[in-house]
Amino acid sequence: MNSFDWIVFDSTGTLMVPDPEAAQVYASSSPKQSDQEDLAAVRMRLKAAMSRHFLEGNESSATDPAHERERWKRIVQDTLDLDGDVLEQVFQVLWDHFAAAEHWRLYDDVPPTIERLRAKGYRIAIASNFDERLLRILRGMQIESWFDQVLISADLGWSKPNTKFYDVATERIGAPDRSRVLMIGDTLGGDVHAARESGWEARHLIRDQEGALAELVSDL
Repeated sequence: MNSFDWIVFDSTGTLMVPDPEAAQVYASSSPKQSDQEDLAAVRMRLKAAMSRHFLEGNESSATDPAHERERWKRIVQDTLDLDGDVLEQVFQVLWDHFAAAEHWRLYDDVPPTIERLRAKGYRIAIASNFDERLLRILRGMQIESWFDQVLISADLGWSKPNTKFYDVATERIGAPDRSRVLMIGDTLGGDVHAARESGWEARHLIRDQEGALAELVSDL
């Protein structure tokens, strides 16, 4: 008998990653100077903006597709220091860029890992702080059929690390026993601590070596 009924994965940083990296795309989209902004500075500001708008009290707020779009607009604004029509134009370019499957890359260990787990009878889901663009990405990659459920914050009404995200997710997948749901993700607070607090099991993925995901679930 399998240890779990469901294995649920975070998306970005766990299964897939922007390619090229998000900070590089932001820097190349900035109209503030003719050359690319210093990549390290953009990377630092983007990380700070994402932390500010997803955490620091914001995790207690309900969300929906409109809220997620505005959240990402604020992240663009803070990262590139834009406003007005310029902000609107650059934001739309970035929003559309990250909606396209060709701008994302699966980690090499993901396809064989998902295939093995599905063959063993586990039900597989994604649980992500994302919006409807994730579904477009999965379809574009032709991997939507790998997942029995795709759970996104814009649809669930809450974002990680709020445990209400996991409460609604539990209802969506119809899991009668929360202890038989395993969450796997690269963010310790949102993917591990919050999942465990909600009654799920969880494992922290650290992508410090090739095949890290395959190794993390090799016992399943």
